[in-house]
Amino acid sequence: MGGSQSPANNNEVAPSRPTDLIRPVRISANVAETLDKQAVNYNLYNSFNYSLFVPDDYKAINISLGVTSPNKGEGKTTAACNLATAISMGIGRRTLIVDLNTKNPRIHEIFGVPKGPGVSDGLSGGEICVSPTQIENLFVMPIGTSGALSPTAASMFKGMLTSLFREFEFVLVDLPATGDRDFPTLISNQLTGLIAVVKQKKTKRRDLEKLFRRVRQETVLAFVMNDVNENDF
Repeated sequence: MGGSQSPANNNEVAPSRPTDLIRPVRISANVAETLDKQAVNYNLYNSFNYSLFVPDDYKAINISLGVTSPNKGEGKTTAACNLATAISMGIGRRTLIVDLNTKNPRIHEIFGVPKGPGVSDGLSGGEICVSPTQIENLFVMPIGTSGALSPTAASMFKGMLTSLFREFEFVLVDLPATGDRDFPTLISNQLTGLIAVVKQKKTKRRDLEKLFRRVRQETVLAFVMNDVNENDF
């Protein structure tokens, strides 16, 4: 005799949907008063052809780009700041730069915003908070005050990104170097793509080989060559 099925429990909780992950984003009313003009300057951000990352019809887009490098000290944070500036100024759309350098965060210093609350706070269940900069349409999400990212940060980041795309069309993430033991591989895989910064006379072929052991080659959309001598071309 076949067993009869139990009736459905009307109190059963439905599986969470992507929209359930959306959280409000609090934008500070205080605009940053300072800007490190040595790190963010016209000669640097004017050199970025941001149209490489922007579709021809960009009426409604959500693009997340991670900026990394094989090793520390190759200029990825400077590149990330100036690429974000180029995009926000070039197309006039709301752009956010996110600092995921837990060991050596610099974004808050460059754009003159408080260190927190920020990424680590939001990934720990706190508010998702961002700050406006002196540059129109450019906002900053600093590293935050909660210290190292929690073990569940990767799963929380996807929901945070969904929330951020309700406010911003471009999200640039300043990632650690891929050679860093704490490089967030799971988070980097959730981004639209990556930009790898290499430094002339410092980055070696073996460094790039190591980079592609941490990230898939097809996710690297472009390379930025830093510290180039124009006489070499």
